[in-house]
Amino acid sequence: MNITKLQIVVLIEKYKKVTDVAFEMGLKQPTVTFHMKSLESELGTSLFQYRSGRVLLTDAGRALYQYAVRIVSLAVEAERSVKQFSSLTSGNLELEASYIPGTYVLPKLLSQFINLHPGIDISLKVQSDLQLRERLRSREIQMAVLHLADSGDDFFHTKIMADDEVVLIFAPGHPFAQTAELTAELLALEPWIQHEPASYLGETADKWAQANGVRLWNHAVVNSPEAHKRMVSEGGSVGLFSKAGIEAELALGSLRYAPLPGNQAEQGGFVLAWRKDHTLTPLQQAFIEVAGESGSAD
Repeated sequence: MNITKLQIVVLIEKYKKVTDVAFEMGLKQPTVTFHMKSLESELGTSLFQYRSGRVLLTDAGRALYQYAVRIVSLAVEAERSVKQFSSLTSGNLELEASYIPGTYVLPKLLSQFINLHPGIDISLKVQSDLQLRERLRSREIQMAVLHLADSGDDFFHTKIMADDEVVLIFAPGHPFAQTAELTAELLALEPWIQHEPASYLGETADKWAQANGVRLWNHAVVNSPEAHKRMVSEGGSVGLFSKAGIEAELALGSLRYAPLPGNQAEQGGFVLAWRKDHTLTPLQQAFIEVAGESGSAD
């Protein structure tokens, strides 16, 4: 059983057609078919079934697929990692981040890192904390920047990049701008612009409401930080946001903020996380050192 045969299993599940698999791998269709039959003969069981022009995995094929995905992923990671051990003058730094640090913290940091290492390429993708944790655990990615109150995880090393405070935001003309003392009960009377439930800020709002025994009036739910701020700045609603993400709006005067009143949900920060079973490349290590100069690894 070689890596080519396992790649075919993974791609058959993805495309369901031998022609598409052959095109993806740069092989001829008979070659792919030969490997499929060879793998079935090697394992002594049927792995593929043909239905209406499609190729599907049998139960045995699906069982093998679970391992094939991980093995192929490890092989790709191994090749990429070894190539990046040559120097810090070239290579690709692949990084994924949750919405707030990916939008408001990392752009400046990555620009500085490019200036230090002008020969490298950087790939940055932004997703939710929940998705990033799962992708780290399943070895789909090597490193991520998370915005979490509880950064501890047995699977990851973490390094603190910066502290953060979650604050209440509202338009300059909102009555809260003139209110000397806010209470949880007052906030519960307002229409809220909420973040999606799976996000860090969405979970923080729920935890704060529970800690203070109030129920929030969710006027709208959005999954875009920029859309969230824009809706709040139009007036009439309030929301929660990372203080690190509203610097531009505060400077322009389009938003105001106040500390959350009452019992506080646990405040978090931005952490760089990587799997404990992953050997860092020199490029990744260099980025960790730049990103966490004031932090410490767990």
